[in-house]
Amino acid sequence: MIEYLALILAIPLGFLLASITKDEKSIYSKNPYFPIIIPTLLIAAIITFFFDKTVALALTFLFIMTVVWWKS
Repeated sequence: MIEYLALILAIPLGFLLASITKDEKSIYSKNPYFPIIIPTLLIAAIITFFFDKTVALALTFLFIMTVVWWKS
């Protein structure tokens, strides 16, 4: 149950990271940063879901945090 709470905390952490790094947004919003990381995390989370739920939840946390960070 606590792992799902950690997934919910990924959204505010993404907003916090976006506010901290707003000066560098022009650098990290271009290729090769988030556009490559996001699909990789999504595919890895889907694949590892069938083998290890802990790793899949950690990758899902990183995926959610990165998407929120990139889009905000």
